[in-house]
Amino acid sequence: MKFPLRIFGHIQGIIPNRLPQLLHQLNPEVFTPHKNNALDVEYEGRYLDVEPELDIVVEALAPDGEGHVDAIDHENWTLRRYTLQSGSWTCREVDPDGALERYHHE
Repeated sequence: MKFPLRIFGHIQGIIPNRLPQLLHQLNPEVFTPHKNNALDVEYEGRYLDVEPELDIVVEALAPDGEGHVDAIDHENWTLRRYTLQSGSWTCREVDPDGALERYHHE
C-alpha cells in the first residue's frame, strides 16, 4: 500500500462567477478545474478531511449542479461515498469490495 487515502470524483455545475474564488479556497492537491465549470477530484496521500471543502463547494453549485466523491481508506478498508447537490451533500459508507469490483480486470 503506497498511500493510506485515495479520494476521487467529479463535480459539475459550479456557478461560473464563483469558480475563481472557489479555486482559491480549495486544496489544489485535491481539486482541479475541469472544462465547463466543473472540478475533478483526485488525491492520494496522508489522511485529510475533505468534508469542510465539500461544504464550500456545494455553496457554489448552481441549482442543477451535482457531483460525487469517493474516499477510500486503504488501512481500514472503508469507502465513504459523497453525493453533492446545490447547498448540501450526503455521505454513506459502502462496502469497498462490492463498489470497486467493477474496476478489477482479469
